[in-house]
Amino acid sequence: MTPIQIAVTLGGIALSVFIAWFFWLAPKGQTRVSAGVSGVQEVAITVKGGYTPDIIVVKAGQPLRMRFTRQESAGCSETVLFPDFNKSAKLPEGEEVLVEFTPEKAGEYGFQCQMGMLRGKLIVE
Repeated sequence: MTPIQIAVTLGGIALSVFIAWFFWLAPKGQTRVSAGVSGVQEVAITVKGGYTPDIIVVKAGQPLRMRFTRQESAGCSETVLFPDFNKSAKLPEGEEVLVEFTPEKAGEYGFQCQMGMLRGKLIVE
């Protein structure tokens, strides 16, 4: 192998490792939600290429209100699903949509678009 081929190969390996780390291994920030005066835990979530925030920490046994605002027109983000809570909601572009339920049991629960491409996690403590 020539030095250029070695450099390109090593660069490709380094780029592959970085991509794997960035998408699967990098630590992600969590948003901890606390209850307001009304006793309802409330969080605003922006839908644009994903969910922001995508990891939400709440307390079990307290009502949860999630305010979704979709800021894109991609078909995949039209619906959000909470399979473990048997909840779903249509997300019209530019409109705020409320998803409300009370998570009773501690654990980690996923939420996603109908195609499974956009994903988030609800951590109930």
